[in-house]
Amino acid sequence: MKAAVFHGPRDVRVENVPDPKIKSPTDAIIRITRAAICGSDLHPYHGGMPVLPGFVLGHEGVGIVEETGPAVLRLKKGQRVVVAACPACGDCFYCRRGQVSQCSETGSATFGFGRNFAGRLGEVGGAQAEAICVPFADYTCYVLPESVDDERAAFLADILPTGFFGALNGDIRPGDTVAVFGCGPVGLCAVMAAGLFGPAEIIAVDGLPYRRELARKFGATPVDLAEANRKILDATNGRGADVCIEAVGSAAPLDAAFANVRGGGTVSMVGVPGEPTYNFPISTAFMRDITFRIGLANIRSHIPHLARLIEKGRLDPRPLVSHVLPLAETPRGYQIFDGHTEGAVKVLLKP
Repeated sequence: MKAAVFHGPRDVRVENVPDPKIKSPTDAIIRITRAAICGSDLHPYHGGMPVLPGFVLGHEGVGIVEETGPAVLRLKKGQRVVVAACPACGDCFYCRRGQVSQCSETGSATFGFGRNFAGRLGEVGGAQAEAICVPFADYTCYVLPESVDDERAAFLADILPTGFFGALNGDIRPGDTVAVFGCGPVGLCAVMAAGLFGPAEIIAVDGLPYRRELARKFGATPVDLAEANRKILDATNGRGADVCIEAVGSAAPLDAAFANVRGGGTVSMVGVPGEPTYNFPISTAFMRDITFRIGLANIRSHIPHLARLIEKGRLDPRPLVSHVLPLAETPRGYQIFDGHTEGAVKVLLKP
């Protein structure tokens, strides 16, 4: 089959690779009909993650069930599913508590980053391919309603649950002022998700005008980073935002989030960190009673209710889709997404 293979920083090639095979009784083979390029895919693309070249990229996939292992009881051939970015068993201590990113059976494995991020599974595939083998398929895959098309379903694999996780961790209350730092796809999903909790205003901070305009369309007040502090203080009688959501994964926006949250407020980080350490402002957080929450989103736990919200028209992420490219053009997709060219926001791939 054809797949996008990582060969090193800024070296993505579409190549022939072996077809995926059932290896465990709980596996299923999914024929991919939509995949996507995620902001976290740029970490290895930039050389910023400890990965071993030669793996198939991608952790956002929608597709059709082609084959199931003998222990797969709920999935049936021909069903259309979204594959959660992090496989999980659905039955361990963590999964039963909704903390599926900590699944003890998979060891926090993630599709599309090679052996170093395969947890206890040893090896998992990637979704930027014609097909993928999904472990613990009965739980990792979610059967989609017919009314949710592939374009919207692709957001359920990772970034919409991640944005929702960021808003949920912010403990947003009706009437709050929320600031979202970073209006890439995850940040824009956080803007959409934050609106579900009834804030009075969402201030969306980003350096790119076209991304700020998208945030405006989702009901946020868009501002450039240089203007963010003044705008946030003006909107809150000088206090700062009740909740700041960091959706980039780097020090500068996280610093800005801490600088703009009010005393007693919450900073919620869902951007995947690009560095292993961060100079945490512990004295400031202590003296100002700031709550800091961070973590790998519990994606599969959030998919059912977010799918329902999409189905009923309460959420519609389709305005984020800037490009739908054939799988053969995946290298170009990485180039335009990384370079912020051609108005790239969310790049989907169609095998």
